[in-house]
Amino acid sequence: MFFTAGCATVPRGAAIRGALSSQVVKIEGKRYIPLTIIAGYYQARCEWDPIAKRADLIKENKRFAFYVGMDYAAVNGKPERLTSPAVFYEGGVAIPADFAIEEIGKVLGPPQVVRGVKPPVTQKYLVRKVVIDPGHGGKDPGAIGRTGLKEKDLVLDIAKRVKKQLNENGVDVVLTRDRDRFIPLEKRAQIANERDVDFFVSIHANSARLKGARGFEVYYLSNAVDDSARAVEAAENSFLKFDDSSFQRRNTDLEATVWDLVYTENREESIELAKYITKAVDASTSLHNRGVKSARFYVLKGAQMPAVLIEVGFISNPIEE
Repeated sequence: MFFTAGCATVPRGAAIRGALSSQVVKIEGKRYIPLTIIAGYYQARCEWDPIAKRADLIKENKRFAFYVGMDYAAVNGKPERLTSPAVFYEGGVAIPADFAIEEIGKVLGPPQVVRGVKPPVTQKYLVRKVVIDPGHGGKDPGAIGRTGLKEKDLVLDIAKRVKKQLNENGVDVVLTRDRDRFIPLEKRAQIANERDVDFFVSIHANSARLKGARGFEVYYLSNAVDDSARAVEAAENSFLKFDDSSFQRRNTDLEATVWDLVYTENREESIELAKYITKAVDASTSLHNRGVKSARFYVLKGAQMPAVLIEVGFISNPIEE
């Protein structure tokens, strides 16, 4: 097979090496190529496992598995050494350029290259941008612990830490607030909708009359199904009294219909996101896992993308506070 460029005719393998070489990026002084670019040239697909931090390049029954931070890949199940570890890059994964240029074609076969046409990029679960929403703020303190710790201050600190960690892993993060100020509930979801983000995550701290109540839980938007969820729903939504926006007054039949469509489309992804977060927190902390639950939180209702609310623990519990 041959690739025609002007008057010259070169082997297609040489053409793909040249094409991929033009896509090289420097990361900490080393040469890498984004995996989605490679997938486009080979008409393959990418899949991402956020728990294992593994990016797969798949074409038919052939599979490359790259593990972020690891200097090896699994090629159809067999380990292969890389000159450098796979890394996060602009919300995706990049692999060493030498491996991409010299080795992938040996397994996937000849690529489909058309001169002057940018190859398609196929991807699954590639997270580029998220909105982190620190609950409450300003005139709305949220729950207050026994030592005087305010929920609004605690969740802002957590949100900033999460932002830093996600940034280090190549994910762009927008905070609905980065200081102690009040933001109406409707505005929080609107920020996410205007930024074209992949996920919306609202961070809160729980509170209960029983000081022994403990643990974290992650909610997606749906009807509350037990007394505990209904109590949390009532507590978080009670802060609508601070909200001077028009959010509470908008309830037309048309808006309700549009909301039902958006809610149905994003519910399954929201449930999956809640499960992933629960597993990650459970694996990295000693907090009691209260599981994935559902409730009708106003702050989630306007989001036009998968959205969850995390109760990070009980500020009313002296140990967790």
